[in-house]
Amino acid sequence: MSRILSEAEFLDGPRNKNQIRTDAWKRDEQMEELVKLETSHPDTFDRIGISVRMSLGYYQNDKANAAAHGRDVNDEGN
Repeated sequence: MSRILSEAEFLDGPRNKNQIRTDAWKRDEQMEELVKLETSHPDTFDRIGISVRMSLGYYQNDKANAAAHGRDVNDEGN
């Protein structure tokens, strides 16, 4: 059902969900610090709440999507 809805036509034309996500992505220094914590201190990262880790996962997915669509995700000015 989700695939059907995501491919639905709107009155003003089709939506490009990935491009919308790419345009909306903004660099978040707090999330970038969590990424560093995840790799440098995994034991500390494991004690962080599940909602923070889920937010980090969404952030990383959106960042990867933005990078795949040509955005410079490493620039701290984004």
